[in-house]
Amino acid sequence: MPATKSNLIRLKDELVFAVDSLDLMDQKKEILVRQISSLAVRGERVRAEMNQRLGDAYDRLQEAVVQYGEATVASVGLGLQAGEQLRVREKSLMGVVLPQVHIDIPPLKPGYGFYATGKCIDSTAVAIHRAMELAGELAEVEVSIERLIVELKKTLKRINVLSHIYIPKYQATIKAIDVSLEEKEREDSFRLRRIRSKGL
Repeated sequence: MPATKSNLIRLKDELVFAVDSLDLMDQKKEILVRQISSLAVRGERVRAEMNQRLGDAYDRLQEAVVQYGEATVASVGLGLQAGEQLRVREKSLMGVVLPQVHIDIPPLKPGYGFYATGKCIDSTAVAIHRAMELAGELAEVEVSIERLIVELKKTLKRINVLSHIYIPKYQATIKAIDVSLEEKEREDSFRLRRIRSKGL
């Protein structure tokens, strides 16, 4: 690159832009880390509740199988329909599209008759119904964390490239052009003095 004042001015402007970009990337990184941490805490809570509800449903299912037999429980399970409605919306955080999942589950209405069934099967159906209520929230949190982590990795790469490659390269080039321009200026000044001294 030729050592000219116009190139020096352009490079200084680009350096300012790169430093501002680095600041913005740092802010983005902080926001992403905060959001991931918040979602991780929420995810742990939802996952623990989901595991507890699924464990309860599994225990009740085992009781029902012991009491009524596997064939009866399987046929009753075929008659159950939750009739859930899944709604997924999207929101954006720092350019990352995050899902907002909501499952509308109508009140439980058993789709089986009273013959060869009882309280144990009813409690199993209720426990599974309760576990389904959290499935949407857990999916929302898991997908959001995954997408935010991918974006955080991209942001960290950009920060590293800016701080370790581009900004030092701009600074070194600006310094080299500055030194070259100062040297040219000294040479021109020396020549001018020499011409004046010869002319007088």
